Amino acid sequence: MRVIAYTYEADVHCIDCTENTFGEKFTKMRGLSDYFLPDDREGNRVHPLFDIDEWQEFDEGFLSENPTQYLACGDCHEIIETYTVEGVTA
Repeated sequence: MRVIAYTYEADVHCIDCTENTFGEKFTKMRGLSDYFLPDDREGNRVHPLFDIDEWQEFDEGFLSENPTQYLACGDCHEIIETYTVEGVTA
């Protein structure tokens, strides 16, 4: 299980952009605890997004039109992860 991104300010952000916002010390911590997680400018706790978390849309109607989904950073727009559904037909 590894961190692939962080959620804050109502969006998903890559590790590099999170480091630019909160500092490298935050993203390099061993073992995450709510006690050490900072708050964003909206007052919400920053949360890590792990490689095992489900961010994909699984609605069959949506998947038939969008078989490939992308998780992209809200700041730099780099693709963090790609999810492709196989066997979905319109």
